[in-house]
Amino acid sequence: MSNEGHRTLMRADRILEYVARCDEPPTLSALARSIEAPVSSTQDLVKELCALGYLTMAGKRYALGLRAHMLATIAGSATASGVDHAELVRLSEVARAPIGIAALVGHEIYYLDHAGPRAPDHIQIVADDHRPRPTLRTAAGRLLLASADEPAREKILSGLRGDDPEGAAQFQQELPRIRRDRLARSDGLADPDIAAIAVPTSGATAAFVLFARRAPRGGRVPALESAARRLQNELGR
Repeated sequence: MSNEGHRTLMRADRILEYVARCDEPPTLSALARSIEAPVSSTQDLVKELCALGYLTMAGKRYALGLRAHMLATIAGSATASGVDHAELVRLSEVARAPIGIAALVGHEIYYLDHAGPRAPDHIQIVADDHRPRPTLRTAAGRLLLASADEPAREKILSGLRGDDPEGAAQFQQELPRIRRDRLARSDGLADPDIAAIAVPTSGATAAFVLFARRAPRGGRVPALESAARRLQNELGR
């Protein structure tokens, strides 16, 4: 590793430790002071840390993201954020459907855990292997993006519009409804065979996701809609 690369890595590590030790999310200026670097160069590094999911924006302040947690989950050494597996099993029994927990890590969606009846095989593989999923095409991604505060949402969207302008436009159109209902759907957007509904967890960093096979001609799946209502009733939403 070059000296420049080593210095960048050390600065990133110092920033993450500083954020972890702060009583409240620090500003960009505070992060720059913590590593004794100009705001301009710190901003570039912080932008990369946000894109990778190590940091997340909260207004004009920064908090730790879920990237490190996600890596621990992949390695099998972490539990799902905020909800243990036994509780997830119970919620799946209430909903009478396969259920997962998904999180927005950087600009992608990852499944942290799942429970209940097996989902269709290719979705089960995605959940088992914690494979990244497209934010604008998944129910969880659309819900978590809609739930983010506006500066954070716009920052993520600006990085997604170039890759998926159609998905970004559709999301913007549906944003008011998602925020109003606190529920998001994906009918074949990420997978042509799968319909999904996302419901928020008690925190703002993850979402419950219910799965079903998509209706032959698209549109809402009655059994999935019923499962979502049962889950919302149980969560008191």
